[in-house]
Amino acid sequence: MRFEIRHKSHHNSTGLIGKYYPQKRVTENDFLNKLSEEPKDVPRAIYVHTPYCDKICSFCNLNREQINGSLDSYADYLVHEFDKYGQYRYFKEKGVDVIYFGGGTPTVYKNEQLERILQSVNRNIMFKEGYEFTLETTLHNLNTEKIETMNKYGVNRLSVGIQSFSDKGRKFYNRTYTKLEVINRLLDLKEKFNGEVCIDIIYNHPTQTIEDAKEDARVIRELDLGSSSFYSLMVHEGSILSHDIKDEKIKLEENLKRERELHDAFVKELTTDSDYYVLELTKIAKAGRDNYKYIKTRTFGGDTFPIGVGAGGNVDNISIFRMKKEMGMFVEKSEYQQRIDRFNGLFQFPTVEKDVVNKILNFAEQKVFKEVMSGLKTDGFVIESETHYNLTSDGLFWGNNISREVLTTVVKRTLEAKSKF
Repeated sequence: MRFEIRHKSHHNSTGLIGKYYPQKRVTENDFLNKLSEEPKDVPRAIYVHTPYCDKICSFCNLNREQINGSLDSYADYLVHEFDKYGQYRYFKEKGVDVIYFGGGTPTVYKNEQLERILQSVNRNIMFKEGYEFTLETTLHNLNTEKIETMNKYGVNRLSVGIQSFSDKGRKFYNRTYTKLEVINRLLDLKEKFNGEVCIDIIYNHPTQTIEDAKEDARVIRELDLGSSSFYSLMVHEGSILSHDIKDEKIKLEENLKRERELHDAFVKELTTDSDYYVLELTKIAKAGRDNYKYIKTRTFGGDTFPIGVGAGGNVDNISIFRMKKEMGMFVEKSEYQQRIDRFNGLFQFPTVEKDVVNKILNFAEQKVFKEVMSGLKTDGFVIESETHYNLTSDGLFWGNNISREVLTTVVKRTLEAKSKF
């Protein structure tokens, strides 16, 4: 077998190449000076982080904490950030393609707090035609008042953390509501919300069956949802599961056969004889509906402006990570690093265009790339046409491993060859 351990996140590849080039730290003033320049004509997203939930999912180790008191001060902080940065040329002279509120749970705010935040967005940000404005949410954090507020201020996409429709799966993930209640609430949400309703599914919990995976797919299709992410369960240190199911953790990591069967059952059930298709390694969308502009902007060389504690992104060649309200880390990326980031982003999708690769890589890098892809083709992970490389079903399952291998091999071999001269 070419791969022994399945990597379930694209972070498994991006974190490896940092050792090949040192970080160059810059100051916040350097970043602010960048915002004062004429903005470049590139796709632009804003990512807003809310590091709070009122209920912690069993699998989660993300940058979040359970609410302990009012969120007034954090809502005020977000409003202040939009008012502050909205005064720079970066936002005054060009609109944004995408706004994405992640978390945590961005709908955990009281309606008055949420409205003040969304008012500050509309007050300071211009939306481009065809913009995408997403809030992540859970069902129990929504009510009619909040839905009306989101409709009023231009939110046009919701990403709802469902994780599983089965009652046993929902109990395992520490989710609210039964399967029937979830379905009824999604139907009600689709009726009241003006935009696209998308969901997240996490498969491979210990008691899940093939029929459970198929049923999740059938419910998505019957509800006519815009898209569904589908992630394999990862047991992270720091999550409730890491303490509660030590033995199950070992089983989940070792049982690749079962994981593959669940993955393939879900994908086949949702995409066969329907308008749903694999948009990204972990995203199935309905044709003509959800475009998932946020991930495309992030992976194809656009800007992602970060706002909120725990938010990360970039403006042109400066990467930013917000560690605290008044503290951030700013790193300048070289032209080479930016190229490699764009190259790596291509492999989050099931189809890679050769012309796009050739525009990013130099001649030496292209040579190594073709050799790696030839090996992957021989092993049945990709199919090559005159213009594209397409992942097979094996390639889709092992997509993050493929991304990791392609990226690290191209970087390592070309930089090592260069150092010999």
